[in-house]
Amino acid sequence: MNATTMTVNGTSNGISLSDPIGVMIDGNGYLYIIDMGNRRIIRSGPNGYDCVIGCIGTSVSPSNQLYQPYKLAFDSHGNIFVLDYGSSLIQKFMLATNSCESTTMMTSSQMIDTTTINVRTSSSIFSPLSCSNTAYMGLNCSISSSLCDILQPCQNNGTCNNTNQNSLGYICSCPLHFNGTYCQFDDRPCQPNTCINNGICTEMSNTTFMCKCAIGWKGDRCETKINYCANITCLNNGVCLSLLTTYKCECLGQSYSGKYCEKSTNSLVVHQAISKSFAYIVIIALILVAAFIMTLDILKYFFGIDPVRKNLKRKRKIKKSNPQVIIRFIYVN
Repeated sequence: MNATTMTVNGTSNGISLSDPIGVMIDGNGYLYIIDMGNRRIIRSGPNGYDCVIGCIGTSVSPSNQLYQPYKLAFDSHGNIFVLDYGSSLIQKFMLATNSCESTTMMTSSQMIDTTTINVRTSSSIFSPLSCSNTAYMGLNCSISSSLCDILQPCQNNGTCNNTNQNSLGYICSCPLHFNGTYCQFDDRPCQPNTCINNGICTEMSNTTFMCKCAIGWKGDRCETKINYCANITCLNNGVCLSLLTTYKCECLGQSYSGKYCEKSTNSLVVHQAISKSFAYIVIIALILVAAFIMTLDILKYFFGIDPVRKNLKRKRKIKKSNPQVIIRFIYVN
């Protein structure tokens, strides 16, 4: 950080400091310096530095003099409080002026009137100008004194009227759909968030409204998203996806396509044809076997013809001519 030296000694007003111990800046940006060695308060003004308190430089007996000033502070009205360590007092200094807006400083003997807190006395220094027209005030009588102009209390384009019929001193005339002491309550059917999801609100009457919903939304306040898959069926185990303005069938795998997954790929058609052909062959074979067995049973039981009788007798004779040989093993120690 760079510091800047402020030269006070040797100014045109003949101000020289002795043991300065504190500074303070007021609301107007003026710098106040506690010049403890000279028992006074110095202020920087438009024309440089000048003395504002304790300027005579005598003892503590006069009411506007300081003995050993230590600290200072300001109140909201611009009055100065000085902690005078040497006299064990906190003194209050009120700046005399004809307007609360004026920042012009007079000489110290005319500007400063002091009281000490231990005496508990005070006096009103501010004396406003009286304007010929009581409806105005200010240094140039150009500021309206109407409460409506000063406070501007009515909200939502309400009209303020001065009155003596209530304690406020004014009354607000509210536009349509607004009410309250300050027109602060909004009873319009269409509020900023009446229609959500970018819906457009239209007042149908003083109490009713209608929402024109954006694409993809429905409901009294456009609160419901439209489900385009409600009446859609995707074939071949496809999954329906509801989009902003339409729907889409998401087909499983690479075997199906189309708006409803109704189309099959060529490879799948071939596989299906082969599967069907093999199934037909198996079915035909089963039918033939069943028909053959039924034919044999019909010939045997209805016509007495047994095509397999001769074969059975021949197998029996062969079995008898070849008796069964039984081999027994004898173990010898």
